[in-house]
Amino acid sequence: MELKEDLVRTQILETGCNNKQYRSGFTLIELLVVLIIIGITATLITVNFNSLNSIEKQSNSFQRTVNFLTEESIITGNTIGLYLSSDKQFAEYLTDDKKNKIDSNYKNTFWSDTSSLRKTFKFEDGSIIELNEQMLELPMMIFYPSGENSGGQIDIYHSNYIQRLIIFSNGQITDEIISY
Repeated sequence: MELKEDLVRTQILETGCNNKQYRSGFTLIELLVVLIIIGITATLITVNFNSLNSIEKQSNSFQRTVNFLTEESIITGNTIGLYLSSDKQFAEYLTDDKKNKIDSNYKNTFWSDTSSLRKTFKFEDGSIIELNEQMLELPMMIFYPSGENSGGQIDIYHSNYIQRLIIFSNGQITDEIISY
């Protein structure tokens, strides 16, 4: 009889508790719903984080362009103009003796990645120009040998937000996201 009781106890221990008080737990459907919710949340967080990283990389890329042109102007002692269109950018010396384009090593993917998006440039005086495929004959920004620049604001219109790059005369750039 004792052997039979030991066998029953072993079976109960292996299969779980036989008491109704301890039987309640999560059903398979409840566990699956929780796992799906966790998966969706993780996906949304990852997508949002990746888009923020992309925006930050774009801003850093344009910051490198501004830094390069500032340093080039200081080192050479020449005034440099940055020309922008919706899909291209280039810089050239604005002095009479060096009217040529600057080495394009500073080029970055910022402008090509956003070439299909609408862009505007706001000058320090408040006037706004819509950037299109046509390159203007006047530079959008001017870099001086003193290390300063003319400053400005670039608005890039994405599908559900506006990315605003504010370029200060000391070369610093702030990147803002504006929802609409």
